[in-house]
Amino acid sequence: MADPQNFLDNLKNLAVVMSVALEHTQKNLDQFMRNGTAYQVRQAERSIAKIRTVAAQIEKEFDALDYLIAKTRSSSRRDIQ
Repeated sequence: MADPQNFLDNLKNLAVVMSVALEHTQKNLDQFMRNGTAYQVRQAERSIAKIRTVAAQIEKEFDALDYLIAKTRSSSRRDIQ
């Protein structure tokens, strides 16, 4: 089982990587469309499809985590009362 701190570190790293990727995409999108070859555009389309699939999977995992956190908080509140 992964150490809880390792899990938190991985979430923080994911946020950093996604932030950098977003910034890079925003800065270079127009230049790519001006200078990219047809082959490179097709490569980008395939990469985008893969990224969207992973993003959807991450969203499902985050939804599950949010649910479990809420459930744990609810149980903790009932135990205190």
